[in-house]
Amino acid sequence: MKTQNIIPALLLSSIGLMSLSACNGTSVDTIKAMESNYDNQNKTIELTGEFDAPSFTFSSGKSKTMSMNFVVKPHAISSEKFTAFSVILPVGTEKNSVLFELPADQKNYTLKNFHVIDKNGEKINLDTHTTFKMTGTVHYSELEKPEGERDKSNFNYKITDVTFEKD
Repeated sequence: MKTQNIIPALLLSSIGLMSLSACNGTSVDTIKAMESNYDNQNKTIELTGEFDAPSFTFSSGKSKTMSMNFVVKPHAISSEKFTAFSVILPVGTEKNSVLFELPADQKNYTLKNFHVIDKNGEKINLDTHTTFKMTGTVHYSELEKPEGERDKSNFNYKITDVTFEKD
């Protein structure tokens, strides 16, 4: 009787672990490619992960965009992280935007000070560590220079025209 219960439980556990391990390899591969070649220039990419606050934020109150980080992992239980930098979001309360709220008496910011509004209009605090499916267009700054002046090892990019929703 016990073996009848153990076999289905082991089968379900194996399937669950396999699905977790294959969870987000594509997003990791995309970030690795973006940081090693120009193949994604002007292409729309899709990543699954979490928004993270930028390492430095200056907001004069007049800024129309904010450069956010987007963190992906190879699988859900991994401690290894890969970050897409310079995910450009409009500042405001419209869909696909970011809202940065820092009280006047607070000097340092945390994730609690950031909200994103997804493509469905839902306002989500970044401190909840919500997983999003994000799409955007990749642009390499080095490719804006004349060909003779380019540094072929500089893969700095920005991701624009971003849309995202809860995954």
